Amino acid sequence: MKFGISIPVRGDGASPLAFDAVADRAESAGLDALWASDHLLMAPPVKAKYPGTPDGSIPDGWKRTYYQPFSVLNYLAGRTRNVRLGTSVLILPMRNPIEVAAQVAELDQVSRGRVNFGIGVGWFEDEYDALGYDFATRGRRCNEGLEICRKLWTGRPAAHEGEFHQFSGAVLGPRPLQEPGPPVYIGGHSGPALRRMARFGDVWHPFRVTPEEVNELRPRLEEALKAEDRQLHGLPIAPKVPLVIQKDKGPLPTQGPMNRVMDALQRYRDAGATEFCFDIAPETEANAVETIDLVMEEIAPQLRD
Repeated sequence: MKFGISIPVRGDGASPLAFDAVADRAESAGLDALWASDHLLMAPPVKAKYPGTPDGSIPDGWKRTYYQPFSVLNYLAGRTRNVRLGTSVLILPMRNPIEVAAQVAELDQVSRGRVNFGIGVGWFEDEYDALGYDFATRGRRCNEGLEICRKLWTGRPAAHEGEFHQFSGAVLGPRPLQEPGPPVYIGGHSGPALRRMARFGDVWHPFRVTPEEVNELRPRLEEALKAEDRQLHGLPIAPKVPLVIQKDKGPLPTQGPMNRVMDALQRYRDAGATEFCFDIAPETEANAVETIDLVMEEIAPQLRD
């Protein structure tokens, strides 16, 4: 079982000093991974509402500060030696995949092979509009982007004739240190996400799902994998869930009293989870450091027995 937490890259608690403190504690405690989330700009949410607030509004702190994942992870690559560094998740269809392929490969080199490449298609239609990308085609562009990354990471001349990108004889360097590239974590649990996982993914990375939902989705994932001549057995599963210890029960089973949270984590493990990416609240340096201690001193020993 592996454990990681989201870095506080957004809001008023995000700062280089916070990155330093979180990275130092992650290294000393033996945390497996640090994860950076992704938004490029905070457009007014007219077409899409943020699912994390009751009224769908964007938190004010995010409008003031939202560090980009490659900036933070490249910085942390030079401050750390052991903890893995991941995107959870990079919204691939909001970017040129050729640029992303280069950024990921370079990060893998400077981190000496410690990158986890988590991707998703996103929910924020207004952000897509502001960036000039078609929200309706984001799934197809995500799939094509992953195909392009795989081709370019070989370091050999590559050709691609797709719906959105065409090139021939193109070479990208440096290539990633990890072979054949960093592990690809596929975010989401919709039908298209499961098919994307089966076609391109190394690790299934469902968001805010319950242990029961993981169990219910396994047959659908297995069916998608079989269509790609793959099998579910041995496939890593890394749910991304909030970790909030509090008196009252929250919307998800990992929000509430410690005994309830531990029971939920054990049920995730029984459902096939092999790794956790924990979101924290509040997103502050102090809480991030405290959460790392909680995970490594109290949670990990019970789940690794």
